[in-house]
Amino acid sequence: MPLAVTHILVVIFLIEIFRAYVIKDNKKFPRYYILIGALGAVIPDFDIGAYYIFSFFGFSLEQIHRMFTHTIFIPIILLIIGLIFWKIGYKNKSAGKKHLKISYIFFILSFGSAIHLVLDMLFSEPLNILYPFYYSIGINWASRIPAGWMEVLPGTVDGILILLWIAWMEFKLKISEYI
Repeated sequence: MPLAVTHILVVIFLIEIFRAYVIKDNKKFPRYYILIGALGAVIPDFDIGAYYIFSFFGFSLEQIHRMFTHTIFIPIILLIIGLIFWKIGYKNKSAGKKHLKISYIFFILSFGSAIHLVLDMLFSEPLNILYPFYYSIGINWASRIPAGWMEVLPGTVDGILILLWIAWMEFKLKISEYI
C-alpha cells in the first residue's frame, strides 16, 4: 500500500513536470500549486482522522478507512467546484496577489485526490469507488510481491522518491543556490 509520502511525492512530481515542461511560466503556474497538489494527494486519507474519533465508539480502521473518502465522488466534486469558479470567473484578491486562481486550486485538489485513488487501485486492495453503491476496482500489484518484502517496500519506495525529489530540486531547480 502506498504511504502518504508516496501519494504526496507522486503528485508533486507530476505537477512539477507539467509545470516545468508544459506551462514553463512561474507567474501562470506558481509553485504554490505544487503545495496544493500535495494537499490534494492526501484528501482521501482524511478519513483516518475520522477513525481516531469513531474508534472511541467501537469502530475499527477497516470500517472507516477507504470507504467514504476513497470514492470517485471526491475528485468529481472538487472538479465541479473548480468548473463553477472558472465559469463564473471568480477572482480572489489575496490569491491573485500570489498569481493563484481559485478554479485552478480546485482542479489541482481534484487531480491530487484522483492520483491518490489511482495509486491505491494499482498497489492496494480494490477500492469501492462508487460507495455506497458496490463497485470495486483495483489491480493490487502489491499482492504479486513476496510477503517478506511488503514489510519494507513501502518505506523503501518513500525513501527513493524523497531522494529523487531532492535530486530534482538540486539539478533542475538549483536549490543549493538558495541555501
